[in-house]
Amino acid sequence: MRNMSIGIAGVFLVTLFIVPAQAGEEVTASKSLTVQPTGPRAGDAGKKYFNMQGKDSGKYASFGVLVFETPKETKASKIKGMTLTLVQSVPAFAKDGAVKIYVAPELDPAADLKFDAKSDNGIGDQIKVLNELCSGTFKKMKTGETQSFSLTLDDAWKERISNGARLCLVIVPADLTVAATYFGANEDDKPNSPKLTMDVP
Repeated sequence: MRNMSIGIAGVFLVTLFIVPAQAGEEVTASKSLTVQPTGPRAGDAGKKYFNMQGKDSGKYASFGVLVFETPKETKASKIKGMTLTLVQSVPAFAKDGAVKIYVAPELDPAADLKFDAKSDNGIGDQIKVLNELCSGTFKKMKTGETQSFSLTLDDAWKERISNGARLCLVIVPADLTVAATYFGANEDDKPNSPKLTMDVP
C-alpha cells in the first residue's frame, strides 16, 4: 500500500461547528475503526469506542475510519446538505485539540491500516486518495454530549450517494497531544453510534 499519492482536492465544502442534529434521512455508521500502530483496535473496545489520538500517545496514537452505507433511494437532486454527528465518550485521558476530517472515495475498510508514526497524522502514504473536508477542534465536554459537523456536498458526491455509494470518512489527529474520544459504531448501542443526516426536504 506504499508509494500511493494522497490527493487533497476538495470534494465537500465544509463548515465545522456544534449544532443540533438536522431533520432528514439518517444513516448510522456500519463500521468504525480506531487505527493504532498495531492496526485497528480489536475486541469489544474497538467496537464501543472511536478515538483520534496524536503521536504523543505512543502505542495508543490513532486515527479513525467511519463507514456509511448510503441508501439508494435517496435522490441526488434533493440533497441540500449533510451532518455528521458523533457522541462524546470522555475518559480521564481525553484531551482538547485539533482534528481533520477527510473522505476516502477508494478506501477499502478491510485494508491493513496502521497508524504511521513517521507521519504527523498517522496516515502516511497508505491511502490512495484522501480528500480534505475540514479542520476542527475536539472540545472535551462530557460523556453523552453530541458534536456535529455540517457538510455541503458537491454534485459529484450527491450523485454517488444517490447510487448507494459507500462513504468512508477518515478523521485524524491534527496535533501531537489531542485525544478526541467518541462512541463507535456498536450494534448494541445504536443511539450513541456515529450518524449521517441527509438534509432532504
